[in-house]
Formats: sequence, C-alpha cells, structure tokens
Amino acid sequence: MLTYAALVINVSGFVTLTGSALSAAFSLVVCATYSALYLAPLVLVLGPTWLAVRGRGRGARGAGAALAILAGSVLQILIYADRFLFRLYGFHANGFVWNLVTTRGGIESMDGGADTIGVFSAIAAAFVALQALLWFAATREPVGGRLAPLRRLRVAVAAAVVLLLLSAGERAVYALSYAVHQNAVLAAAEAFPMYLPTRARSITRAWGIRSPTDEFALDASRSVIDYPLRPIERVPHRAFNVVWLVSESLRADVLDPEIMPATTAFAARSLRFEQHYSGGNNTRMGMFSMFYGLYGGYWFAFQEQERGPVLMDTLIADGYQLQMRTSARFTYPEFNETIFARVPRGDMHEGDGRPGWVNDRENVAGLIDFIDRRDPARPFFAFMFFESPHARYDFPPESVIRTPYLERLNYATMDLARDIGLIKNRYLNACHHLDSQLARVFAHLDEQGLLDSTIVVVTGDHGEEFMEKGRWGHASAFSEEQTRVPLVLYVPGEPPARIDRITSHLDLPATILGLLGVANPPSDYSLGYDLLHGPPRASTVVSGWDDLAYVDAQHKIVLPLGRFDFALKRRVTTRDDAAMPAPDALLTPDHRHVLDLLRDLRRFGRTRG
Repeated sequence: MLTYAALVINVSGFVTLTGSALSAAFSLVVCATYSALYLAPLVLVLGPTWLAVRGRGRGARGAGAALAILAGSVLQILIYADRFLFRLYGFHANGFVWNLVTTRGGIESMDGGADTIGVFSAIAAAFVALQALLWFAATREPVGGRLAPLRRLRVAVAAAVVLLLLSAGERAVYALSYAVHQNAVLAAAEAFPMYLPTRARSITRAWGIRSPTDEFALDASRSVIDYPLRPIERVPHRAFNVVWLVSESLRADVLDPEIMPATTAFAARSLRFEQHYSGGNNTRMGMFSMFYGLYGGYWFAFQEQERGPVLMDTLIADGYQLQMRTSARFTYPEFNETIFARVPRGDMHEGDGRPGWVNDRENVAGLIDFIDRRDPARPFFAFMFFESPHARYDFPPESVIRTPYLERLNYATMDLARDIGLIKNRYLNACHHLDSQLARVFAHLDEQGLLDSTIVVVTGDHGEEFMEKGRWGHASAFSEEQTRVPLVLYVPGEPPARIDRITSHLDLPATILGLLGVANPPSDYSLGYDLLHGPPRASTVVSGWDDLAYVDAQHKIVLPLGRFDFALKRRVTTRDDAAMPAPDALLTPDHRHVLDLLRDLRRFGRTRG
C-alpha cells in the first residue's frame, strides 16, 4: 500500500490537467488505476514469495525483503525514466528506445556525459532508499501497527472494488471520447505509458454514435522485399567521383553566412535546394531514404534481409574505391546491416567515443589522406558522417560565435524553459565547427583539381528543434525544424542555382544514379525523382520509427504505421505546423493521400505467407 501511494505520486507526472475538466478528471482516474496495474505484477509475484519466507529464518526474510525493495525500486525508476523521456522528447519507451539500449553504440550516441550519469545514479539510489524506508515503515512498530487495519481482507476487497469501478468508468469515458472525437481525453490517455485504449465500437454504434474509423495498413515491415523491380540497365556515362557529406542534426536554417560561411560559399557554386526535407525525423530513416529513395517503413524488412541499396550495388559493380567514415558507429543505427552491408569492413572507419568534434577533425584528415593515396585511374566514393551538431553540441573554444551558451549540458538537471536559448547557442557554435571541417574538404577538392570530376553532396540526416513547436531535439515530431535540412548538390558542369520547390532525400538516389549511367526509370528502384531531369514533386513523405508524415505545399498529415484507426490517429496541420480550422475538409471520402501511401509502401514488397 505504501509503495502504491509512492507510485501514484510518481505516475502523477503524466497527469494532464489542461484541455478540459473531463480530461483532467480522466487523467487523475487513470493515474490511480494504472498505478495499480503497474504494481500488480510485483504483488502477484512477491506476495506469495513473502508468505513463503516470513515464517522461516531471518536470512530467508531478509532475502524476501531485499527482493521486494529491489523490485519496487526498479518499477519506480522505470516510471521516472519514462516520465523524463516523455517530458523531453514526447514519446514513451518503445521499440526505438529498446533498440537504442540494446544496440552497440546506441547509448554512446546519446553522449550524456559523466555529470548526467552521476545525477541519474543519485536519483536511482534515492528510489532504492525510498523503497527501503517504506519497507521499514510497513514492518516496524508503531507505524506497522497503525497500518494493521489496512491489511484486513475487507479493506483489500473494498480497495479492489473501488479501483475496478474507476477503471470501468475510465474505459467508458475513453470509448465515448473516441466515438465523438473528444481529443483532450485521447491526448490525456496517450500521456500514460502502456495505456490500452478501449474503443467499444459495436456498443457505441448500437447507441447510434457513428465515427469514420476506417482502418488501413501502412506497413512495409512484414514484407519480403522485391527490389529493384527490374534488372538495372546501364548506358555509357562519365565516371564521376562522389563525395557524400552528411551531418547529424543539421537543420535548414543554419546554412547561413554567419554560422556556416564556407558551406554557404560552396552552395553559391552549386545547386542549393531551399525547401528540402529529410526522409525521416531521425538518423535511421533519414539515412535510409537518402541512399535507398524509399520510405523509412521499409527499413525493418531491408535490415532483416541485409539488402543494400541499388546505389551501393552500382558503385561496387563499377569498381569504385570506397571510403566510409563516421564519427559515431556504423552499428547504431545498423548501417552495417543495411546501407553499407556489402562494403568491405576495412573500408569503414568509426569514431572512438570521444567528443564528436574531435572525431570529425580526425576523420576529415583520414578522408583527405584517402583522396591523396587513391588510385587516380579509378573513381572513388567517399562518405563522411559528422557528429559536431549532435547533442550535447560540443565544440572547441575557437568555434564560439554565439554567447552566452550553456557551459555544461546535463540532461538530468537542465530546465528547457530556462535553458533552451543557451542550449541552442551551443548548437550553433557546434554547427560553426562543422563548417570549418567541411571547409577543409571543399578546399582540398579545389586544390587538387577534383571539382571538375567530383559530385559533392552536403546535407543533414534530419533537423533539430529547440522548442519552437514544443519539443527539443529530433525523432519526437514532424515539425519543420525536425525535418527540413539543407541540400547542397555540386555536379560538374551544372550551373549554380537556388531551387525553391519541395525536394526530398528520396530524390537523391535517382539523381546520383542517373549521373552514374543507370537507364532505368527511378520508379524501378525508388520513390523519388531525378532532381536534375525529373518532374517536380508536389508532396513528400517523412518517416518516423512507427509513423510518417505526408507533406505538401500547404498541409501536413501524420499517420502511424501498422493497423490503425484513421479518424483517431491522423494529425492534420498546415505545412508549418499551425492548427487547421477544419482538418477533416482536407481528407476526401476515399482517403486519397492514405491510399497513395499504401500503394507506395507495398510497391517494393510482397506480403509474407
């Protein structure tokens, strides 16, 4: 009972008291009922365990007490960690978080720092101390004696009945809110981890409450891939070198003369795409779209089958000298199992856990050395993934252009409302350092006379938000800040230009493969268009871990992958993320946008079985 009371206080951090009185009351009831549900597995396991050991010796009782304290502490810590995650990024622990924790290089990619680890360790220790104190209070006189009436069976039964009635009421409120689209209640429910919705469609329909809950399946992960759709055909072509430079978390508006002067100057000599979207709001999906030209939902099937992109197949078939470098890890995300699955491991060079800017400098030196030592008789492909702009946004003193900035970014103690401006200044200083390293590559290509024969791609894997739309970082929403990135494309012989139309990472494979002599139409191997010779796109798709966003010139629709209820799960805004006065008007009765996505998510896959 004492652990339940403490857990209610912990879970109350998920309670939403805004929106309406109904949603506030609903949140408080869910807090009470779901705290009991979270605790139930411990009661079911530890209750019989304690009954078995309490009549035995002191050692057995001590072991039972230690087990109870440990289990309660783990539960409290998990709830607190999920609260922290939800407050910071807007999502609960999910497959993405599990992948982060279990994949080599995942935790390292967060770059929390010793100070952050120290604070979280202290918080975990405090929860253990709290559970020990609660155990002591419950098993010692006089506190235990005062709690004795609560141990009576009728009290337990009464408490269980009250919780069941509250749960039934909460279920009914959710079902009715779902039927009539009471979004404040639905949003309040989504704030709780592992919330299980009750829709009761048949009952609400029997009561005459009807809702457009058509179901669709937007899911490519359960497919056997069929890629490319036709054999790749080649025509004579010029053997261009390719230098592909990608930065972590590079949002579109940092391509600015003050922040990135060298890259801005290089963009003036190149094709600069002003309305360019990543194919994802996270690294995995952004990079996948960039090399495959496919929506991120295909990632899981391609990873399972370790199928690299047509782009890399073409480079390998043409005998390109390869050099892949990252200041992070090729194992997180799992590029060694997808994009670079066929690349010899000796051609892949990773970071070593030091700050991103340090690894960036050394990797640029290695890249330049590779260019100097290559065989001039064969073309080369060089890829570099920069980490300087990744949180915690580290940089050397000479890269400071914005002050003041947050001296130490500690995830556990920072206050976003108070610190976000200082955090963003750290980011801009890190982007300035990135520019200094890109400048080294541009200068070396120029000095060696290689720009006459080398295609250069400069872009970001995704953007980065600084609370402009209510979130910090990336992977939590499809805001313009999280999805728009720069794209600078230098092609020998192409006159410089600024292109002001929607473009996407999805278009890069079609563009580069066209230059490398692939004669197939892009639709044979991608969902993109040739940026040089193809038609302009009217819309694009940006993928998340388990959802995606359709974006056109005026609108944005966010849809989850898998089977879902269209009326509940859609999120319709203007393209720049403002609320729509009548979002339903955008959606035609046949749900044209969703059906188009459905076709594209099935184009390169055959359903298993």
